[in-house]
Amino acid sequence: MSMFDEETKEALIELFNSFPKKVTNYLVIAHSRSECETCGEAEKLARELMSLANDKLEFKIIHRDSGEARKLKPRYVPAWIFESPNYNVRYYGLPAGQEFPPFIYLQQYIATGQVKLPKNIVDEAKSIETNLHVKIFVTPECPYCPLVVDALNQIGLVNGKVLVETIEAVELPWEADKYRVFYVPAIIISDVERIDGYVPPDVLIKILKRAEYKLRGEEVPEELASIQLVPAEASTVEHEHHHHEHEHEHYVEDYEEEY
Repeated sequence: MSMFDEETKEALIELFNSFPKKVTNYLVIAHSRSECETCGEAEKLARELMSLANDKLEFKIIHRDSGEARKLKPRYVPAWIFESPNYNVRYYGLPAGQEFPPFIYLQQYIATGQVKLPKNIVDEAKSIETNLHVKIFVTPECPYCPLVVDALNQIGLVNGKVLVETIEAVELPWEADKYRVFYVPAIIISDVERIDGYVPPDVLIKILKRAEYKLRGEEVPEELASIQLVPAEASTVEHEHHHHEHEHEHYVEDYEEEY
């Protein structure tokens, strides 16, 4: 049984057909359901997307104990590791519900070599010279999470020094519990900055730059030090597992970017 309705299939086929080049990603899984509850669904999703993509999208499905996986060093499974500069853009969990659109748009950015962030933000992202580790905690029901994920994915694509990991907080709750994540999106930047809730891309890039100064042990410029984080929107985290079958329907058409 398909994971998509006909309308979503048609939208995906049209999008994939527009890709000027093939996108090749990795999906790292465990074979046992006891090791990974959603790896089976993730593999099914990957295979169905490839069947719709007319050879414009590939997921190399590998076991976490394989040599390839050990080189990629995924921290969780299922791990979607995308064709980014240093394989530095990743999604841990099943990209269902609200998280499906940024997952798909990321493939478009990779295929076209173009992002949609404003040029000034792209230039700021390219100027980051320090390795940053960005963890984004999300849930499939959160309407604000995809906006943050989409922006940070694009930043990861333009600068391989920024490791961007999106973590489904219900499915993979361990780090969410460690950081006491009660609202999503929650963003942890190299353990020196934290954002709870949605903030726009122009604020995100400034907080990334502020984190860079802190990690270097340098004085933070006043224009960055003075930023007060008052997130506009957030969703509570419900700590229970949801079944994701068919949750990909319609979201490709319904999602709107806020740039």
